[in-house]
Parts: sequence; structure tokens; C-alpha cells
Amino acid sequence: EELLINFCEIIGEHSRANLAEAVWHTLELYGLKSRVMAIICDNASNNDTLLQALGEKCANEGIDFSTTHSCICCLPHIVHLAAMQLLEGIGAIKPDAK
Repeated sequence: EELLINFCEIIGEHSRANLAEAVWHTLELYGLKSRVMAIICDNASNNDTLLQALGEKCANEGIDFSTTHSCICCLPHIVHLAAMQLLEGIGAIKPDAK
């Protein structure tokens, strides 16, 4: 079962600190800090740094969270990227159509 627990505006840059603070606040709000098993993300580099920051916050509170094993790449996003590469490769779309 899936449930959206928060959808908040990030004020300022989508930086490691801002993203981690927004996620951490939500985890605190719902009492979920020690229950996170994985984070599903796309391939944006700020998601890697978000995971690192969350790992540090968890470590500071004695919560077991592996930044290496806790990232799940969003499969639909990966399929979309692969499909766009294929379409571009066979000339069905122009490179700037992405």
C-alpha cells in the first residue's frame, strides 16, 4: 500500500541541506525516523547528497540507515530515460526533444 504523507515546497535551492531538512521534518512529524528502509529517487545528483545528509542525521541519532543500500532508483524514470535514448538513437526524435 502506498500513501503520500507530505508534499511541501522547498524554499531556496534544492540542496543537500534543504532537501534533507524537509525529509527529516516529515519523518519527525509522523514518528518515522527509525522506520525508513529505503528512499525512491530519480537520478538527480542532489538525491545522492540528500541520502548522505539523511545518513548523517540517522547516525547522529543512533538509527541504522545505509546510504549505499537504501536508495531505490525509480524504475519508470529509468525506463523513460532508456526509451528516449532509443528513440533518439534511431532518429525518431531530435536530441533537443527531451
